[in-house]
Amino acid sequence: MKAVNFWKTLFCAALAVTAFTACSDDDDNGYSGMPEITVNGGESVTLAGKLEGGKIDQTVEVVSKGDWTLKFDNAGDSQWVTPSTMSGKTGTTQLTFTLGQASAERTANLTLTASSTFEGIPITKTATIKIVQSNSDVPTGNALYSENCGTKVEKDGSYWPYVDKFEGWTRGGSLDQKAVTYGGSDASVRNSGALYEPTESEKSEVSGAPYVYIGKTTAKFEIENINVGTNNNFTFTFTALDQEKYSGTPVFAEINASTIKFAVSVDGGTTYSPVAFTAKKIATGGWYLCTAEFKFPASVSTDKISVRFSDYPFTGSNVDGHQGLRLDDFKLYEGGNGPELGEAPAIEYKKATISQITAAGNYQIDDAVVIANYQRGFLMQDATGIMQVYQYDKELMPTPTVPSVGKKYTIKGVASSYGGLWQIGPTDLILENESTGTVPTPTLVTLDAAGMDALFAAPVIKYVKYTGELTIDGDYYNVNVNGATTVGSISYPNPGVVDANLNGKGVDVEGWFIGATGGKYFTTLGVKVTENSTVVSGEFTTQPTIFTATNPEAQMLNFTANAAAGAVTFELAGTNASMFAYSDVTATSVKVNAIGNNTSGVAYAATLKLKAADGTVLDQVELKQAAESSGNDTKGTYTSMSQFISNGASTANPAGLDDSKANGKDASGFKIGTSSKVGSFTSGAVGVTGTKKLGFYAVAWKGKNGAALTLKVNGGGSASQTSFTLTANDGATGNPPFVNLTPSDDTDYYIVELTDLTAASTITFETTTASNGRAVVFGVQLF
Repeated sequence: MKAVNFWKTLFCAALAVTAFTACSDDDDNGYSGMPEITVNGGESVTLAGKLEGGKIDQTVEVVSKGDWTLKFDNAGDSQWVTPSTMSGKTGTTQLTFTLGQASAERTANLTLTASSTFEGIPITKTATIKIVQSNSDVPTGNALYSENCGTKVEKDGSYWPYVDKFEGWTRGGSLDQKAVTYGGSDASVRNSGALYEPTESEKSEVSGAPYVYIGKTTAKFEIENINVGTNNNFTFTFTALDQEKYSGTPVFAEINASTIKFAVSVDGGTTYSPVAFTAKKIATGGWYLCTAEFKFPASVSTDKISVRFSDYPFTGSNVDGHQGLRLDDFKLYEGGNGPELGEAPAIEYKKATISQITAAGNYQIDDAVVIANYQRGFLMQDATGIMQVYQYDKELMPTPTVPSVGKKYTIKGVASSYGGLWQIGPTDLILENESTGTVPTPTLVTLDAAGMDALFAAPVIKYVKYTGELTIDGDYYNVNVNGATTVGSISYPNPGVVDANLNGKGVDVEGWFIGATGGKYFTTLGVKVTENSTVVSGEFTTQPTIFTATNPEAQMLNFTANAAAGAVTFELAGTNASMFAYSDVTATSVKVNAIGNNTSGVAYAATLKLKAADGTVLDQVELKQAAESSGNDTKGTYTSMSQFISNGASTANPAGLDDSKANGKDASGFKIGTSSKVGSFTSGAVGVTGTKKLGFYAVAWKGKNGAALTLKVNGGGSASQTSFTLTANDGATGNPPFVNLTPSDDTDYYIVELTDLTAASTITFETTTASNGRAVVFGVQLF
């Protein structure tokens, strides 16, 4: 028997415990050292195969130090699982598996053992492989990470909490997930009504409220720092519910590749790689189970990943649009058959004619002829029908190259429903096999108001003609058709289709109806737009400013009207119509005024309508009179200001202000605070709604750099106030102290965007530091 040195053996055993190279007098298998073995870079891996059997696509990479053998934990499983080999040597081996056919789900567990010997003592290291044969889209077993959005959420005031503020996350899973954080933008956690809850048949997959809610195109939801351990191959699942409209009850949309984008980051959220997912309707309700598979490239070494949901195509449409997406039940499993991150998955396109496309998916349409185009895409026609191809995407195709009319292609792309019609979108769009086709002459359908509304309600692509008054506003070309509840919208016309000189005039629009969008827009691919002088048209070319609460001054409003309108008339309408008057009507102007002082405490509002001789309403403007302002500035104002100046400026350039009201001793301004007391000034009700910009000059008293000024809406609150640190005016400290301030000085000019205003909203300027509190505000405008 060979003699053994005790101290040498003890020393080598210690090295073995710490995973250093062991000492050995023998080298029975050609490897000298501690045995090691990994499967796909980790200690275990899960493979999934279908019940139909056959070879599993995924390959297991076995890396070993020391010879290894494979053994079934249950010997009987070898009857339906066939490995490509049962053993291997030191180095790298690609191991594959073939499954027999099955009628029900089953699982096999296999152990790989790498071994070497020292002084005749065998030393081993193991790894495991789990094989699940099932037709399920989701791996079985415990998830590495899971999140069901908790069981309770409460509003913060009147708003649901954003995802980064919600405190009810659960952070579950087989691995420690305490480090997981949640973030993004415009994504919240909320409850929903019973109509959005999972049905009984869906509750096995959907846990129910709360949910992550996404209702904006700009919204992002991110789950960061998910612990993945030593794994590098994954399946991520989530449940989703997309509402497309509300018709007495929510109407839910199909979940597909265009509903939301899913991406994965392996560098702490710095960069994200898109990952495709499949969606399967769970049961009888509107919830879908979505599954994404992916694995790390060989170059990636990390134990943390982040995932992102983004690019929800919110339209707000009540006709097959996207009104709100709910996400829930996020889970990450070990194993899957997905591509490496950054690797574009192979796309399978199903051959179809246009008329056969009635569901979302990837399609190939042969012999499609371009029959019309515009700046965002084109219409294609085959022997069975017509469909739009929408090419624009702010990231994929910000400036699409639109093919010429008459070209013929094989077109591959992703079909989705939009505006009540099926269309091919820009994602994975391919145009190939270009040739020349024949463009058939379309049948023109002339529509009156009722015809437009009927086609809007039951959308079909048609070549149409309608007549109305054209309004051009930037990229928007809207046509108001007398008597129609819908509005014609010429979508991004090609150059030369619409003459800018037609703005405000009657026109005939000829083109293709391509969708009912936004709840009212009769979206049209314009082919020809010509003037129609028989259409009555007219508009106000001057917009009124807000009348002051006391001593309101009359304003002259200019307007235009074409000959077809005849002698125009005016009408005051609305709850406060009796508080306003009009007079001195000419062919191009009318005088308007508030009748007296407004001491009611609320703003007055009315509508002034411009009408053609036949009673057609050509245009209308809103007349508003402010309520009285209040303040406790402790010393009064140098020049009183009963209401903000609203001169309609729409630029951030201070030079665009009305200088007569924005500089020197004639400035409409006010001082807030004294040398020892803070002060405030509160406007009356602003009388406007929605999102507006507030521009104003503000300076501190001479020598008082750093004076703090706070702007509040409706009394303030964390989401509705903004603070500023003011610079001291360099002018004299006389009456007023800002006589030498130049109104074009950008340093002292501020613009703040105010959102969700109502007619009753008030705006407060307030100083917040008593010892440094004197501030002067002037040149205020709301636009």
